[in-house]
This record gives sequence, C-alpha cells and structure tokens, in this order.
Amino acid sequence: MFVPFDPQPPAASLPELFPSPFRPGPPHPLAALAAAQTQAALGSMSWLEPQMFEGSLGGKMIGVLVMRHADGRVGYLRGFAGMLGGQHEVHGFVPPTFDVARYAGLWDQGGGQISALDVEIKALRRAASPDPAAQERLRDTVQAQRELSRGLHAELLDTYLIPNARGEQTQLCALFDPFPPPGGSGDCAAPKLLTRAYALGGRPLALAEFWWGGSPPGGGRQHGVFYPACRGRCAKLLPFMLEGLDCEPAPDVGIEPVSADAPWVVYEDDAILVVEKPHGLLSVPGRGPRRRDSVEVRLQQRAGLEDESWPRLVHRLDVATSGLLIAAKHKPAYVAMQRQFSTRAIDKRYEALVCGSVSGDKGVIELALARDLADRPRQIHDPVEGKPALTHWTVLERGPETTRVALYPKTGRTHQLRLHASHPKGLDAPIVGDLLYGFGGGRLMLHAASVGFLHPKTGEPLEFSSTCPF
Repeated sequence: MFVPFDPQPPAASLPELFPSPFRPGPPHPLAALAAAQTQAALGSMSWLEPQMFEGSLGGKMIGVLVMRHADGRVGYLRGFAGMLGGQHEVHGFVPPTFDVARYAGLWDQGGGQISALDVEIKALRRAASPDPAAQERLRDTVQAQRELSRGLHAELLDTYLIPNARGEQTQLCALFDPFPPPGGSGDCAAPKLLTRAYALGGRPLALAEFWWGGSPPGGGRQHGVFYPACRGRCAKLLPFMLEGLDCEPAPDVGIEPVSADAPWVVYEDDAILVVEKPHGLLSVPGRGPRRRDSVEVRLQQRAGLEDESWPRLVHRLDVATSGLLIAAKHKPAYVAMQRQFSTRAIDKRYEALVCGSVSGDKGVIELALARDLADRPRQIHDPVEGKPALTHWTVLERGPETTRVALYPKTGRTHQLRLHASHPKGLDAPIVGDLLYGFGGGRLMLHAASVGFLHPKTGEPLEFSSTCPF
C-alpha cells in the first residue's frame, strides 16, 4: 500500500542520490519520517497481534521505501522481512518478491509429500526394528525426503524474479551463481520494497530498515533502532536492483582518515613493538587497494627490513576500536607471542562507554559466539555452534545517560566485547557509537587501554597502558 506524505515534501528535501542501503547510522530525513509514521501505525493496525513481534525468534525487521509514485506524489511503502504471523502477505505491507500463486501451488504439493514422508520416518524410527530390511527402508525413506526437499527448494527459488530500475529482470539464483543463494535471500524487506516500487512505476528515493520487538536470541538487534541492509543475503541482490538509479557507493564502514604518523610507538626493541592505533585505521590490510592502509602495512613500510612481511601483528583490533597492539619483528617472537595468546596468558583491559545504566557493579559474561552467516561481519550468540567467549567487567563510573566500564576479555573472539555488551544476557547496554550492535553516531567508544605479557625473548613481565581518549 502506497502512503503519500501529507503535506507533500518540497523538492529541495528530496535526496539527490539514493542513499546506500548498506550505510549505517541515521537514514535520510524523509525515510526517518516514513519510519516514524510506520512505527506509530503498527500499534493501530488491529490485524497485527503483539506476539507477531515477540516469541522465540524475537522481533521483526521492518522497512520503508520513500518513492515518487507514477502519478508524481511522494510517499512510501512498508515491508517486513520473511513472514509476519506465519503469513507472507499482510494487509498494509508490500507482497513477497516471488510469484505468490506459483509458490503456493508448489508448496502445497511438495510440502504435503514431504510431510507425509516425515510421518512415515517417525513411525519407522519408533518401531526401531533391528531387521536389516526395516533399516534399509528407513534409510531409503530419509533419502527420498531429502531429494524431494532439495528439488522443491530449487523450484521455489525459480519463482523469485528480481527487477531493477532499468526495467530488467533476472532469476534470484543467477545473482549468486555459481553458489546457491543464502537462506532467506529475496525475503528481506529491502528487495520486497524495491520490487513493489518498480511494479507501481515508481522511482525509489530512500530506504530505511528498523528492528521492531524483542531482541533475537543471537542478540545484536535493539527495538526501534535503524540497521543497514544485511550483506549476506543482499550484497549481491541490492546492487542489481538499484542499477538505473543514481546511488551512493557502499561505504567502508569504520574506515576514516587518520594521521600520517599513526600508529604511535609505545615500546620497541629487537623483538617486538607495542603501538597505539587510532580508531578508523585497519589493523591488517583488507581486500582491494582501498583497504590496504593499515597498522601492519604502515609498520612494514617504516621498518625497511629486507623481508618486507615483518613486523607482523600478533593480534588485531576492530577498525573502529582504538588502543594498544603488539607486533613481532621476526618469526621466533611471533610464535612465542601467539603461544601466549592461545594459552590466554595475555592480560588485556579495555575501557568502554555503554548506553544507559548497567545493573550491578561487576560480573562475568559467558556467551558463545558464532558468525552471522546472513549478515557478515556481525556475530551472534549461538549456544550450540558458537565458540566459548568469556568477559569480566567492572563499572568505573556512572553518568546520567552512559556508564563507563572496564572490560577484561579472557578469550579473543571477533566482536566479543561489542556483542557481550549489547546482548540482553550480557550487559544489555550497547557500546556508544556501535552501529553494528547498537545505535548512535560518532566513533565507537571502545579503547584497548592496557596489555600485559611476558617478553618473547627474555621472559620479562611487561605491561603497557594507554590513556582512554574519550
């Protein structure tokens, strides 16, 4: 359903370029207005039940797309990711990207066959007969169900037809070829909204997506907070759909201009370097020339050693995190330092400003972490498949809107402190400026303030500290 703005916005308020859907932070003002109106309307839609935004999977990602309609009016569309209340189509929201009638016919037929085989498999397992013939029948039935499921999945994917602003269309699978699309591809709010806008003959202007309802079990989502489009499902999908629009390039999140003399040396000898990294500078080079500038590359350029692969960092900090890093000048020092990290013999302390008030004065967070395969580089809490992650914490200072905490990670998982801070089972208080797991603008208020270890050559205990810059 197209919702026109009343009054109509002046032409000067419209974006000149379509903002990148992968840009974190506040959306375009018109998209923010559409989101605010949608959030107000969610409570008045009598056909929506509160439990649609709660339950075992938490809330729901809701999207709005500001567009110029074919009749010239400017307004917006509303969409949701996946299903809402077990339904693909809900009044007031855009339909799915797939052919609804064809999808339903395939599902009714194939889904019924899969369900019948499931009943048969459960009966065979309950019988638990040691008879070889019965065991072979069970294996054959399981294999038949798997093949039927794979075939049905492929047929369902063929019902997704993806358009762009040029009037072109392609199959969903073609965008991910030669690999299969990740689960849920095409079902996010953004591709649904763009598909409907093109079907109406409209011109997309700006997009916003926000989380509505309870936090998911994996964490990293806060009620009412805006989030960029997921990269796992949409990194290949949305660029095609936006072809034909003047669009901002996708940003390198967290990378910022930094001083040419960074990183700054805190300690140096013939085996190691301890340096302080500013926020906005990568620890190690990423893919492509735009992401080559990093602490490690700068140290190697300064060193002028015969082997240009040294010095080498023995651990990393997120691009948005500032603070102390250790680099080794040669392989023996590198191996010795890596051994200390692997045995958790390194003492690390971080300082962070987190949003709101923290319950208690100190504690321990133990939440296993795993990659969010649908939205890299985000991590999620996964008690089954995740790797153990342990953080001790202490409150340093309480303010009216934030709390300063010391964080002592005992493991070194990716984004460990950021997710442990934001997760409801952790501090339930995202780090200020964390656009992946929290909200707000400005820098990420996380700083590696001290590190202690044994010198890799002499065995001497060493400890270094850095003043927190916020």
